[in-house]
Amino acid sequence: MAKRDINSVQLICSYGLEHGLSQSTLLEGSSVGVLQLSDANVEIDAQQELKVIKNLLQHLGQPFRLGVELGSRYQLTTYGIMGYALLASQTMREAIALSQRYLALTYAFCNVEYFEDDEGFSIIFTPPVLNELGLLILVRDLWAAAVIQKELFAGKHIPYTLHLQCDFPEEYKGSGIEALENTLGGKIEFNARHNAFKGPIVELDRPLAKANEMTARLCEEQCRELLIKKQDWPKVSEQIRDILLNEGLGTSMIRVAQRMARTERTLHRQLKEESTTWRKVRDNVRIGLAEELLQQPLLLDEIAERLGYSDATNFSHSFKRCRGCSPGQYRKQNKVLIALP
Repeated sequence: MAKRDINSVQLICSYGLEHGLSQSTLLEGSSVGVLQLSDANVEIDAQQELKVIKNLLQHLGQPFRLGVELGSRYQLTTYGIMGYALLASQTMREAIALSQRYLALTYAFCNVEYFEDDEGFSIIFTPPVLNELGLLILVRDLWAAAVIQKELFAGKHIPYTLHLQCDFPEEYKGSGIEALENTLGGKIEFNARHNAFKGPIVELDRPLAKANEMTARLCEEQCRELLIKKQDWPKVSEQIRDILLNEGLGTSMIRVAQRMARTERTLHRQLKEESTTWRKVRDNVRIGLAEELLQQPLLLDEIAERLGYSDATNFSHSFKRCRGCSPGQYRKQNKVLIALP
């Protein structure tokens, strides 16, 4: 899981202070110190921020209102270079794709999915828990997303409708839905099927007010490097192995690099730092799969075909080079019997 800047916790504590809570009360049990709040270089994990949110909810209640008022404070600048990358995107479609690639650089807790069909598009938000804390997190993430959309469109209105699964919140019944929609900057529908922003496809391809292709490219490169630094990744070679096992040995290096939010050049460099190469990692995965297949009563020709070798001879040479014994010897050592046709 990626580390987070402390900006979000600073924002939450500022809100809590305005509502009569002390910093020590808000930070209780989070392992975040009061002095750390003033240090912009401090990074924390998601669970630490979640504990601060729990403390806020415990003392103030009204999860829906808390979500609205907190989410409204997350400006584009709150996200650092990620915010500038979004601002420079050509269209909302590009901004959505960017936000999905680098969601770990935001402070969102919800899982965010994008869907498109003949009726329009949906950006569905799913909170990690279904209780009052989950509602607070959901509403905060949705209102924060609405703030971003308003800034991208350079106005106070977003051309989408927010669908919410919950009933109209008790804490807003006195002021009515119009007041709540004003805070969002768009229309809201309650008791919906999903928690999602929905709208017509045409809105996704409208040029954004501050689009700049060169700036967007430079900012995304910085986002990519930042994500690599923040993410508690296993070794690069292990990540490649997992992707190849999941997507197949035919997966290209370009595709793997995209999945890992890196350029091919960066991937080559990081593999070199681990004293290996793309080819070696792929060959190791292939031979590992070969060992599994050799445990089964399959002919060598069939195994070779499954692993992408031109024939059984090439497979045998490759296996012996990597494991020091032929496939037949490997089977004898592991007492694998094969019934010939």
